[in-house]
Amino acid sequence: MNFYTHNLSPIAFSLFEIDFPWYWLAYFFSYFLILFLSFSLIDTLKLNISKKRFQKFFFFGFFFMLVFSKLFYVLFYNPSFYFEEPLRILKIWEGGMSFHGALIGILCWLLIFTRKSKNQFWLLADIVATVAPIGIFLGRIANFINGELAGRVTTAPWAVVFPRLYDYNPRHPSQIYEALLEGLLLFVIMFSAKEYLRDRGRQTLRFLFFYALFRFICEFFREPDSQLGLIVSLSMGQIYCLLMMLASLMVFVRKA
Repeated sequence: MNFYTHNLSPIAFSLFEIDFPWYWLAYFFSYFLILFLSFSLIDTLKLNISKKRFQKFFFFGFFFMLVFSKLFYVLFYNPSFYFEEPLRILKIWEGGMSFHGALIGILCWLLIFTRKSKNQFWLLADIVATVAPIGIFLGRIANFINGELAGRVTTAPWAVVFPRLYDYNPRHPSQIYEALLEGLLLFVIMFSAKEYLRDRGRQTLRFLFFYALFRFICEFFREPDSQLGLIVSLSMGQIYCLLMMLASLMVFVRKA
């Protein structure tokens, strides 16, 4: 059987001798798409926050997300690699970002930003949670273009060979699975339930639970990080997802 051999370039285009990777563009478009959709929700549902205040929150929150996403990956996924070459920590276009780290970063910024207005904590979290999956979708598509985070070896007819970063074995295109489940499907679920933005916390908990569930499923098809392997037949990502599902259920029960 002839399988598709991945040969896509991680560079989208070059301008004035500067390369612009697809990974950069994914973050760039995610920022403005999430901001646009958030403004739309604020206007449509007449939410109790100004677009100027939300923009201020989101601008700095975006950088918190990037920093914590990278640091979490460095410390908990591949510390030896980055400690040998510390400057690679700054190369976010090479990947090596952690969703769970990004989540911690956003939480930290939420606590700082709303310390004088606690009633806005859940509102801001709910708005971001409702539209964030569109950014996850673009990020996973960029992962596929980069040929990173490939899946486990398979003989499925839609398998892809990733020779640049892996080998010549056909593998699950797990990046596409994640884009469709964690990104597209989760966006449909969250956006169709946008009316729950009036019920503080419901959207955030829904996002945390379903993201963790979909990620947990996709990890069965994704190649585990070589430096970590499996722990009791589960990947590190799946362990974090189980903790996320448990935490979201506990908070939901407490708020109910």
